[in-house]
Amino acid sequence: MGLKTNSLMATEGHFAKNKSILRVIIPLGIVAVLIIGLGLWLLMAQTEQQLAQESTATENEVRVLEAAALDQMDLGNNEVALKMLSQVITMAPQRSEPYYYRAIIYTKLGQFDKAMPDFDVAIEANPHWALPLAGRASTQAARGNFREAIADFDKAIHLEPDEASLYANRGQIYHQRGELELARDDFNLALQFNPDLVAARFNRGVLLYAMGKNEEAVLDLSYAIALEPEHAPLYFNRGIILAELGRTEAAKSDLNVFISMSANSEWIEIAAATLAELELEAK
Repeated sequence: MGLKTNSLMATEGHFAKNKSILRVIIPLGIVAVLIIGLGLWLLMAQTEQQLAQESTATENEVRVLEAAALDQMDLGNNEVALKMLSQVITMAPQRSEPYYYRAIIYTKLGQFDKAMPDFDVAIEANPHWALPLAGRASTQAARGNFREAIADFDKAIHLEPDEASLYANRGQIYHQRGELELARDDFNLALQFNPDLVAARFNRGVLLYAMGKNEEAVLDLSYAIALEPEHAPLYFNRGIILAELGRTEAAKSDLNVFISMSANSEWIEIAAATLAELELEAK
């Protein structure tokens, strides 16, 4: 009986010692884990900070390069701009802007097959941006795909319902399709949002002439000339219409102004022939 008691007491004493050891070991172990965890957290924080700095540096470089490419576009150095934008796309393939700008250059160069995929990527990357839709629409129209062009302009107008140029461009396509009333509605909307949009004034003037509304056409073209007196085609169109209205002197004046300003030999020849007819009629 005593042996059992002593044995039991010895066991309790041993356990008590072990507990005291555990009290020391466990807190030290936690500190060690905390130190290791803190070290890992600091390492991760430093890594994230470094990555953020690298990302910011790359983003800044991308923006600077993209801005330089746009400057080259404005200067007409399209090939240089293309190379720069392609480099931007390699550095930041998720951005929609460089695809859009590169597509615009391709359209300027008449390379519509290369422009279309870039417009597609730009639209997919940013479906709430109207400009790539409008660019793709104009490219579709240039390729003769008028239905697809109108569908894209519809989407762009849904995104930017107050943008006059979108209606002006869609109106021009309706005119090309022979849908004159729809074209006039679009030009009217364009000029409602921006009465001084020369493209809309010009195109509505041409449309009104096609609809036999010559006096109204002259008013639109005169308004456009007042806004942009250096735009030669305005004088050509107004001159032709004035000639049909029998306003010979005014027509001759417009056609002579056109000839002095234009470098288009084909249209200069038409203007000269019209002037010759007016001279014959005057005799």
